[in-house]
Amino acid sequence: MRNVFNALIAFALGVMSILSHAEELSPVTYPLSEVRAIHANSNGKDYELYIQLPPSYKESKKAYPLIVVNDSRFAFPLTSGAMQLMGDRVVQESIVVGISYAKGEDIGVSRTRDYTPTYSPKESSAHSDDARAVSGHAKEYVQFIEEQVFPLLKAKYRIDISNKIFVGHSFGGLLGSYIVTNKPNLFDHYIIGSPSLWYDKKVILKMEEEYSKHNTDLKAHVLLYVDADSSGKNSMVTDVLAFEKALRSRGYKSLRLHAEVLKNENHHSVFPALLSKGLMQSIPLKP
Repeated sequence: MRNVFNALIAFALGVMSILSHAEELSPVTYPLSEVRAIHANSNGKDYELYIQLPPSYKESKKAYPLIVVNDSRFAFPLTSGAMQLMGDRVVQESIVVGISYAKGEDIGVSRTRDYTPTYSPKESSAHSDDARAVSGHAKEYVQFIEEQVFPLLKAKYRIDISNKIFVGHSFGGLLGSYIVTNKPNLFDHYIIGSPSLWYDKKVILKMEEEYSKHNTDLKAHVLLYVDADSSGKNSMVTDVLAFEKALRSRGYKSLRLHAEVLKNENHHSVFPALLSKGLMQSIPLKP
């Protein structure tokens, strides 16, 4: 019994030693990356901006394109990594900015409130009851980006404000589609991946139609990508192609539009593929 007891004590001490050592380790950070806290006046929430500067930033005086990503838990590291490989090789070096979920909130609650355009508390394909209960505040979130995020970035960094790229996937793609159909001049390029256009009885298609009634042009470069997987309840391929058809039917002179179905991809695998395609279309190397 004494031997067993001694063995347990030794094991516990070993685990404590490992945990103590782990606590002393520094977190992984990206080179040339910064984090800035920001309070959104439009919705009263607190966020963080994750900022990745290009390798040449410190030695250069030029202004760089700005890439803004939401769902930054996965989109920011993927986009930052892609730009480390692609920047100054196949695309222009750029500043990458990820907007965090609201601090201290459940992710589903934060993204449902901020990324959805309308209140839809009974949406069967959305997040939890708590998330659906706060849905429909994309307007305030976009206001936060326009009135606070952009001015802060312009004041602190050398940004080519005429070359801003939005990147969004799923609910983030829904948000991008909302901006395109309500405030298209906010960004210059939109990389929209597998957007949740099914949301609230395809309300984005209604918003697109409403925009067309009051506007004769839409100045934006819109890249629509969707995975080919139609096995779920909602066919994103059908919805994306309907969105593309509607936009093309308006005859907007300033609209550059591309839609593509990415084969052999599903909703959870498609983001890296559409990201690289979209960046090469949005910010190709200058001749």
